[in-house]
Amino acid sequence: MSTVNYGFFDYKGNIEDFSSDLFSTPHIVYIILVWVLGISLCWLLRKTEHRKVTMLLKVLFVISLTLEICKISWESYYDITTGRGFNVGGILPIYTCSLYIFTLPFAAWGKGKVKRAALAFLTTIGLLYGGVGVIYCNGLNFYPFWTFGAFYSLYFHSAMFVTGVFLLMTGYHKLEWKDSLWCMIPILLLCLVAIPVNYRLGSDYMLIYSGSGVPLYQDLSAMLAEKGLRFVYTILMILTHIPLACLVIGIYKVLRRK
Repeated sequence: MSTVNYGFFDYKGNIEDFSSDLFSTPHIVYIILVWVLGISLCWLLRKTEHRKVTMLLKVLFVISLTLEICKISWESYYDITTGRGFNVGGILPIYTCSLYIFTLPFAAWGKGKVKRAALAFLTTIGLLYGGVGVIYCNGLNFYPFWTFGAFYSLYFHSAMFVTGVFLLMTGYHKLEWKDSLWCMIPILLLCLVAIPVNYRLGSDYMLIYSGSGVPLYQDLSAMLAEKGLRFVYTILMILTHIPLACLVIGIYKVLRRK
């Protein structure tokens, strides 16, 4: 773990000689706490009334939206005051995990098919990406564990994971195979923004442009880009969400039989 001196709100550009805290002792303890205690808590509260679950979704939306605004403002302040300028290619909330914020209000206040699509995302891709994000928290490659930058990333992925598990354990949403398609609605809507931004700026929102940070994705993207087929990579990455959602649904159905 890094031993450099830093403050809780220090920006990554101001922390010198920092080595990644990914899989450091605090991070490993955090992974265990989220996966073990998070799931255990959801199990203990599985009989929570649905109206209370709805209220929780509303509270989570307010907290998550407020935290996102604070994070964008905080990071933009440092970028602008240090001459980097507004980071339009990396700071906008158009990552797949950003859908956690966008789907929460529809899951809480929505009705019918709109609510179904939001809940389908939260209990499939949201749950999966949240759980994986807790384990492989990329933010710890840029911020020490005990900083706001790390806290922001850890909170969102933990909240995504636990929210998805809680919705399933309380029966607030019961997964069906068709949810692998319902969850694609918010994903495709976000793609309408991410794709033009990525291809205009060369950014990598939703990892559908260059797969930055993921070796397999990076290699596939680079190979197709060399042949002028980057758009094929984008399409493949979008479609990949369907089998991933099916994986979660399959595990859910197996566990329900036990």
